[in-house]
Amino acid sequence: MTDWIPLDEKELLRETSGEAYDNTSPQEFQASRGAGGGFRDTSSPTGGATQVAGVPPPPRPTGKEITREMIMKALEKQGTRRRPHATHDDPYAEDKWLASQSHLHLNGCHIGRITNLRSLQTLEVLYLYDNQISLIENVAPLRRLTHLYLTSNNIREISGLAGLPNLQKLYIEKNCLTTVSGLEHCPSLEELHVSQQRLPPGTPLAFAPASVAALSVSLRVLTAGQCNISSGSVGQLRGLSRLRRLDLSHNGLDSFEALDPVLQPCAVLGSLDLRGNPLCRQPKYRDTIILMNDSVTTVDDEPVAAQHREFLLRLHIRRMKAQLAAELKEEEKAAAAAGAEQAGTGAAAAGLAATGPTPSGGSFGAGPARSGGSFGAGPAGQGSAASAAHGQGVTGAAHRVPPRTGGFTAPPPGGGGGTSGVGSRSLSRNTSTSGTGGKSSSGRVAVQAVTLGMDGLGLSR
Repeated sequence: MTDWIPLDEKELLRETSGEAYDNTSPQEFQASRGAGGGFRDTSSPTGGATQVAGVPPPPRPTGKEITREMIMKALEKQGTRRRPHATHDDPYAEDKWLASQSHLHLNGCHIGRITNLRSLQTLEVLYLYDNQISLIENVAPLRRLTHLYLTSNNIREISGLAGLPNLQKLYIEKNCLTTVSGLEHCPSLEELHVSQQRLPPGTPLAFAPASVAALSVSLRVLTAGQCNISSGSVGQLRGLSRLRRLDLSHNGLDSFEALDPVLQPCAVLGSLDLRGNPLCRQPKYRDTIILMNDSVTTVDDEPVAAQHREFLLRLHIRRMKAQLAAELKEEEKAAAAAGAEQAGTGAAAAGLAATGPTPSGGSFGAGPARSGGSFGAGPAGQGSAASAAHGQGVTGAAHRVPPRTGGFTAPPPGGGGGTSGVGSRSLSRNTSTSGTGGKSSSGRVAVQAVTLGMDGLGLSR
C-alpha cells in the first residue's frame, strides 16, 4: 500500500489552472501523467482526456469579429466627424452618429466575420478588402449599400446579398470562388469584378445561368481576368447584351468562333480586353476583333482610330464584292454549259426527225430540213442557254447574301430584302440595329450600302 502524503498549498493552487484531482495520492497522479495519460477532465460527461499527446488541438476560427468599438475607431480615423459620447440629456448620441455614416473603412483589420453592422442604416460604401472573411453574412440590414469591397479574402461563394436592392458595384477579386452565383436578387448591380480567383489547376470560373440572366439587364462592367476561362466555357456569358466594358484578359481563349456569340449582342460595348489569351497570337487578331463589333472603341487598352475602322470596312467590302462577282460568274458559266449541252441534244433529235420520214427527198429535201433543224436548234439552244444562265443568275442573286464581317454564324431567317433583290444582311454584329446609341460613321454608311445590294457603292468621308 502506498503511503499517502498530504498536498501542500502549491499543489492545491494547481486546481485553478484547469487540472482536476481525484482522491489519489500525488505520487500516483504524477505517475499517471508520466505514463502518457492526458489530463482528466472531471467536468466532461465521459471523464476522458481533453488533450492527447501528439494530437494537435482543433483549429480556432481565424480573424476577428467586427465590434462596435472597432467601428467607432475606424470612423474616428476617417475623420468625418468627432465621436459623440452618450450623456444624460442624449443617451443615444452614439447610435445617431452611427446611423448617419455613409462610408466605413475596415480594410486590413484581420476581420474573419462580418457582424454588428445593423446600426449603420445609411451606409453606402463598405470597405472590407485585405481581411480573412470566408462568408458574406449580416449585410442585409444595409439596404442603402451601393459599393461593397471584398477583394483579397477567403470567400468561396457569393451569398447573403438578397437584402441589398441598391448594390451597384461588387468587388470580389482574389478570393476562392469557383462559381459566380447568388446574384439573382441584385437588380441594380452594374459592375462585377471577379478577376484572379484562386482556382484549382485547369478549372475555369463558372457563371450560373440564373445569375447571368438576372444581370443581363443591369450589368455594364465585367472583369474576369486570370480565371481559367476557355473557349468552351466563355459561352456562359452569352446574354450580357448591355456590357460597356469586358475584361477577359489572361485566360485560355483561342477561338474567334467561341467569342462571337458573346460579343454579338453587345451593341454598346466600348472597351474589350483580351490580352494574354492564345487568341492574340492569331494573324490579324486586332483587325478581326474590330470588324466583329463596330461599337468597340478600345481593344486591349489601345484606342481604335475611326480611319482604321473605315479602312478595314472598305477593304472587306471590296473583297466581298469580288467574291460575289466571282461566284456569280462561275454560276453563269455552269448554266451556259448546261444550256449548250441541252441545245446539242435538241439539235440531234431534230435532225433525226427531219431525215427519218423523207428518205427519198435527197439532199435538197433533207438539206433544208437539216439546215432548218440545225438553224432552229441553234437559236433555240442559244436561247435556252441564255435563259438558263439568266435564270441561274437571277436566282443566285435573289438568294445570295453577302457574308457578315465576322462571318461566324448564320443570319436570322426572314431578313429584309434590298433594292436590287439581294437579301439584306449586316456586315458586323450590331450595324443594322438601331439601338446603338445614335452612333454614326462613314463605316456604317458603307455597311448600309452593302446591305442594300452592293450596286453603285460609294463611300465618302
